Amino acid sequence: MEAVVQAVSTSSTPTDQPGTDQVRVLVLQESGKPSSTSYARLLTPFPELRSFTVCYRIRLNRFREESTLMSYAVSNDKDNELRMDHQVASFKVSLHSKWTQTNLQTPLRSWAHFCFTYSYLTSGWNIFMDGELRAHGTLPLIPSPLLGNGAYVIGQEQDSFGGGFQRDQSYSGEITQLNFWSTALSNLTIKRISHCEANVEGLALGWSKQEWQLEGEVYSLIRPVKDFCKTSNSRHFTFFPNRFTLHQALHHCKVLGGILAVPQTEEENSLVFQSSRSQAEFCSGNVGASYLWLGANDHETEQQWVYWGSGEPIPQEGTWRGTGPNGGIVENCLVMLYGTFPGQWSDIACLNTYAFCVSCEFENQSVIHLKGLAVCEESPFNLHYFLGEEKGGLPSFSGFFHSNIEWNVTKGAWVLHSLKEEDAMAWWIPPRSGMYPFGTNLWTLGSEICDLHPGEHVNLTFSICGTDKYTCDDGSCINIEQRCDLKVDCPDKSDEAKCSVVSIPQDYRNDIPPPPPSHDEHLPIYVSIGISSFPSIATEDLTFVTALELKLRWMDTRLNYLNLKGDRTLNVLSQESQLEIWTPRVYFSNARGNVFSNLDQGSRIECIMEGTSVVGGPHLSEEMNIFSGSENSLEMGQLYSVCTMLFTLVSASSTYMNLIPLTANYTGRMKLIEYAIGHVSIASLNNQDFSTVAVKVRFARRYGFYLLTLYSPTTLLICIAYATLYFNPDDFNSRIVVCLTSLLVLSSLYTQRSIHMLYYKVTRKSIDKINSAYLRDHHLKTNVNVIKIDVSSCQRREKVSETQNGNWMNNKTEHPESSTDIQKPEVVRHLPVYGRAFRRQNWSENQDVNMALMKKSRIMIPIIFFIFNCIYWGTAIKYVKTIEADSGDV
Repeated sequence: MEAVVQAVSTSSTPTDQPGTDQVRVLVLQESGKPSSTSYARLLTPFPELRSFTVCYRIRLNRFREESTLMSYAVSNDKDNELRMDHQVASFKVSLHSKWTQTNLQTPLRSWAHFCFTYSYLTSGWNIFMDGELRAHGTLPLIPSPLLGNGAYVIGQEQDSFGGGFQRDQSYSGEITQLNFWSTALSNLTIKRISHCEANVEGLALGWSKQEWQLEGEVYSLIRPVKDFCKTSNSRHFTFFPNRFTLHQALHHCKVLGGILAVPQTEEENSLVFQSSRSQAEFCSGNVGASYLWLGANDHETEQQWVYWGSGEPIPQEGTWRGTGPNGGIVENCLVMLYGTFPGQWSDIACLNTYAFCVSCEFENQSVIHLKGLAVCEESPFNLHYFLGEEKGGLPSFSGFFHSNIEWNVTKGAWVLHSLKEEDAMAWWIPPRSGMYPFGTNLWTLGSEICDLHPGEHVNLTFSICGTDKYTCDDGSCINIEQRCDLKVDCPDKSDEAKCSVVSIPQDYRNDIPPPPPSHDEHLPIYVSIGISSFPSIATEDLTFVTALELKLRWMDTRLNYLNLKGDRTLNVLSQESQLEIWTPRVYFSNARGNVFSNLDQGSRIECIMEGTSVVGGPHLSEEMNIFSGSENSLEMGQLYSVCTMLFTLVSASSTYMNLIPLTANYTGRMKLIEYAIGHVSIASLNNQDFSTVAVKVRFARRYGFYLLTLYSPTTLLICIAYATLYFNPDDFNSRIVVCLTSLLVLSSLYTQRSIHMLYYKVTRKSIDKINSAYLRDHHLKTNVNVIKIDVSSCQRREKVSETQNGNWMNNKTEHPESSTDIQKPEVVRHLPVYGRAFRRQNWSENQDVNMALMKKSRIMIPIIFFIFNCIYWGTAIKYVKTIEADSGDV
């Protein structure tokens, strides 16, 4: 039973006395609207206190910026003699203007018991909540007691004696059993009072003996003691008079932080039925007695009813229609009935064509968060809400401080409005009836809020998702780490949409570099080089082509980054974002042509068709062939090959920003055809107008390559040519062919090398060190000359033959009268044989061949070849040692 007497103007507490199991309750600012004119002032004289205990029960409806529950003043300059503030994240007590502060949080919309004890001798204090010691400490020594006969006010903070009220320091809620004792009560006594085991009134100032002056939105009512002495069970139910399918009903309760209700006792079953019976006919759709979904099913085992989602058995079944469930395996869902079966249960088929109303069950009060551009620091709209009373025919949402979200029947919209600033409002018109403002929706502003103009549309998110959760567009919650991870986790797939990694301010300019860490420092830009291969190395002109990866790292304090992951591949900026931000521009200084770094140049994404397609279904407005992502892949490729190893930052001069070398690595094959890759290093170059970084790579020659491709073939050719000195001297054809062939092959190699060396001499005149190309060139040139010596022996033989032939012709002229038959043997005898070798018994008597030159060549050529190789290989070894010594600087 409740007796309510409301005081709109000045009045005192009513004369109606509560019964044995009842208690009087003061209700302040029930509407939630903050006011400086609503309060209750104690008319009973306040006693003088030294050591004391004060206990009370409160039900806080709304927070205020300071939420002052009570204040006691004895004069204008002593207005904080006793003050208690129940703020969002703390509970503070002031005694003689000395503050005790704790992190104790006062629950909203539920009864809580508080006690504060103070010892005058020790200045020690204790704070109890629901009978448990929650905080304690010591105040500075206070020599004077708490004086009596002052102004004691509930609901306002006094800035002057009995006045100076401010609405942000007011109290919205209920209070009862406010008692003062002139001693510090024991912990056990406080615990018994909290648990309603002892009905003890304050000896210094008892609740039942107090008289109050009520002002403004304050009234007194009588409540049963059991209302605030209940057990710790906080389960409660909220009825939603909208028709939902089963899937919609389960989703609706889930986004509110509850589950589809299943009453566990007859009392709860009656409560759920009584709260919904007035809407039962509408909820049923006028097609039967079923009108309310209940959150249990027996899909797995017939007549074994379990909760949806958890699969846990329900603790108790309600009253069934008839003899119990009768649908067998066909009817596996649960509903509540009305009409001739009031509040009774029945099984029903789990068809999506059925639509009934919903009652959601909550173990604890859900906190719903409002997020968006219209909720700035100075916004009149609150950040947090909870389910409130029915307004406009639907449950409303009450803010923690002074704003509400209510259904406006006239507008057909959900309206967000402030109780503190009456003109501040916004609304959202749902696209279809029965929708609640959960998830992310486009709201229309009705006034200027957070620098947004009236009529502007802004996205606001309304959900129970906390700081470590992400709100899907339909109001569901997923872990924030699942946002933009290339896996669909939201039921509406919204977690993989609008996956921007960077937040760019509106006044951002990408033509201006980011500021350095401090005013007198340069902006550091760290560079790392990863070399993967050397596709081409040209020794003769000292150039190469390398495939490398250039990494630049810098900080831009103007930017914010969103939803970054441990896996860096998920933190890639889109092409649009890359074009909108500033990026350093690096010039490849010693590259052929003007080569600059360009993040998107050459990159592309391709889809590789690997599977077959299917024809799109009728739900698509356009006919198309659809390739499944499970059978087809995407490929992004980028070829980055440059002929450079100097990198110059040209975004700004070195007086403003610097390239900081980090690492240079080579990840390709270490042994190439002609070279082996040695040490790779990276370093800055000084005395430059622009910051420059040089990457040095040591190319160690693979000498086995030259032995196989140059020295061995040339030595073999010389040996072949030298062997002709031991051929049959009369076999001129064989000797000259072998020598000339060796000379031609060796000359062609020398000619090719000479062309490259000519280019080298023209383009590399500044190089004065011995180069291996010179060594190889001299080796070829010398070998060509050696073979020429061998060929010259053949040329000398031809001169002798010509002389002899001349003598033979002269002899023939001197004896013209000789007969032909007599002269033929003479001709055959003196004419050299050019086909098959002519056999002689004594080679030294052969006048057609310069045997002396041949014998000298057999001796001189090996000597020349030996001397040349000694000089050549000595010089080569000295050159190798030189470059190995120089490599220490690489």
